[in-house]
Amino acid sequence: MKSTDPKFYKSKAWEACRKSYLASHSLCERCLKNGHVVPAKIVHHKIELNTENVTDPSIALNHQNLEALCQDCHNKEHFGEKVETRWKFDKEGQLIVSG
Repeated sequence: MKSTDPKFYKSKAWEACRKSYLASHSLCERCLKNGHVVPAKIVHHKIELNTENVTDPSIALNHQNLEALCQDCHNKEHFGEKVETRWKFDKEGQLIVSG
């Protein structure tokens, strides 16, 4: 079950966590494993957030559960080779919440 509360991604705690993670992981971790140097824009949760764990800092804010990704690798993670996305991100890779 996915997190349906977009407030988490706008919280000060997440913004600080995301910023600190990208400060030490500025390149896409998956691209690097394949020998490519690509800037990371998105901080991805390895254990996907859902309504039950989004309030658990050991999952939601733990650097061990994060991965710096480029937009392409993030799309592949969630949608396979399909590049269309239902989520939109700004130029810093922050989730844009509409509505």
